[in-house]
Amino acid sequence: MSQDERDLPADPDAAIDPHLTFTVATVWREERISCPHPDVLQSYRQGGLDGGAAEFVKFHLEESQCPYCNAVMADLEARDSDAKSAELEDLRDRLLRSTVTALRQTRA
Repeated sequence: MSQDERDLPADPDAAIDPHLTFTVATVWREERISCPHPDVLQSYRQGGLDGGAAEFVKFHLEESQCPYCNAVMADLEARDSDAKSAELEDLRDRLLRSTVTALRQTRA
């Protein structure tokens, strides 16, 4: 047995500091390497992505269940919902004003 072999621990994993261990999956997840830009997520929501890009985003959201991107999607949905509510409120107000104007003109 050589000197180098005697210096090695019997269990190679015992010499590894658990704070220094990582996997490719943890690095990708923690550094968010595969996360699409929020603009790409918005395009996906609106059906503006085709082919591989749409498949990747779908996989990233549904299969990988990325918590960051799913949170961004929830924010985008809430923002779109708020914008639609404001648009509908404005439309309702304009319809009400035009109806009141038309009714006043028919009474005169």
